[in-house]
Amino acid sequence: MAAKSKETVGTDIAIQGKAIQKYSIEKLQMNCHQLFGISTSTFAGATYGMTGEYSVEEMKAHIEAWKKKKGVQ
Repeated sequence: MAAKSKETVGTDIAIQGKAIQKYSIEKLQMNCHQLFGISTSTFAGATYGMTGEYSVEEMKAHIEAWKKKKGVQ
């Protein structure tokens, strides 16, 4: 049982050690329906004024916070 526990810990460390892929706003917008389940116009509103690169997880969190703030469903 201890061996399984060590394997799990090793897997978690390996996953944490991976680099997170980041994408430009434009690339995320091209795939916003597929990635976030929102329209291009909603994505544009949520990311207005943003620049740089973001991971899918970062952008998803940003969009969810924006939707709550704006009362969008």
